[in-house]
Amino acid sequence: MKAIIYDGTRKIKVDTTNDECLYAAPRQNKKSSEMPQWTKDLYLHVDPEKKNTYHLHLWSTDKATKDKFMPISSPTAERFLMSKGIICNLFPKSDPIAKLYAMGDGMAEEF
Repeated sequence: MKAIIYDGTRKIKVDTTNDECLYAAPRQNKKSSEMPQWTKDLYLHVDPEKKNTYHLHLWSTDKATKDKFMPISSPTAERFLMSKGIICNLFPKSDPIAKLYAMGDGMAEEF
């Protein structure tokens, strides 16, 4: 799916077929009688100037709803992956966040 997102300074053309998927939410195999749910996939888009842009693809199990794209910062992308139990070496080492997760808290909080 292609879209144009605005990160505050520039417009970015994202494409979920070409961008690197860092996290894909589980898909349902069959139709369920449950209420529609919104889920998130995390993608990395690298533009021609080699700038990394992380964006969330918010999609619903209800096919009648329109997908949404949201640019996020590098620390937010790292926290999103850590909340899913994924450690990614794309991010610079952030010692305070790593220490909080190492303590077993499971939540990066500021004190």
